[in-house]
Amino acid sequence: MGRDPKHDYHARCIYHITINKAPGCPDFCRISGSPAEARVERSAVGKIVEAHIRNLSRYCGALQLLRYVIMPDHVHFAVFVREPIPRSVGTYIGMMKVRCGQFAREIYPDIGPIFTNGFHDRHLRRSHSLQVILEYIRQNPARWLVREQNPEFFRKINNIEMFGSRWQAYGNMQLLDNPFKGPVVVHRSDSAEVLGAKKRRWKHLSENGGVLVSPFISPAEKEVRRECEEAGGKLIFLATAPFGERQKPGAHDFQLCAEGRLLILAPAEPLEPGRRTFLFLNSIAERIAVSEGGRRI
Repeated sequence: MGRDPKHDYHARCIYHITINKAPGCPDFCRISGSPAEARVERSAVGKIVEAHIRNLSRYCGALQLLRYVIMPDHVHFAVFVREPIPRSVGTYIGMMKVRCGQFAREIYPDIGPIFTNGFHDRHLRRSHSLQVILEYIRQNPARWLVREQNPEFFRKINNIEMFGSRWQAYGNMQLLDNPFKGPVVVHRSDSAEVLGAKKRRWKHLSENGGVLVSPFISPAEKEVRRECEEAGGKLIFLATAPFGERQKPGAHDFQLCAEGRLLILAPAEPLEPGRRTFLFLNSIAERIAVSEGGRRI
């Protein structure tokens, strides 16, 4: 069931898994309180889901749950496959999903599907910090409340410092905290084979909750952005000029910002057109992608 065709889903590895709730299923929980003290109250269905996530090792002894969180419409968890396993990790997650549905129907005979089909996975590479992933999972309820209680956080913000430069921002600032960010940089020298491999990697990232970062200047980069948007993915777009005094994004970008799927970063001062600017923005994209939260740099 894994989506990365080049990854061995039987191998020893740590995974960040996201499973979405089916549209007709009751919410898994209710989140209240403040971002500093978020309270998660599980529903009956949410308690069933939690119990089966906590007991993943029953499906395979090599699966070790590292952290999880139950959200109203999805769940996140990190699982460590401690040794090679006879079936793919997705097989055991599928078994867990089936058992959740069976137990839920014992309480609610008429209930429909609990989860959507499949799941989103990210396997941790050497460049990923496990602690950052675990903290990202832990902080999900707090981020939920930030979005619910502070919509002004998703409007225009001036005077952000990153990498020694001043920037403006419009959109979902929390995309900077996503631990899975990838720079979209297409070089003129990229062969068709290299470009194809890059596109597959970016597609997997955007389909599995990651964030693509780029000025999206070249036609190939713009195509990657379009495909990411169509897949419901998230983007950090680097502009070449600051926002006007009363300027807001166009209708398309404004909608993506309202959905929490887009962050626009604009320089405080206009950048001169040309290759030097393109290289500068590409370098910023690469630095944002490897940072653990661009605002803290």
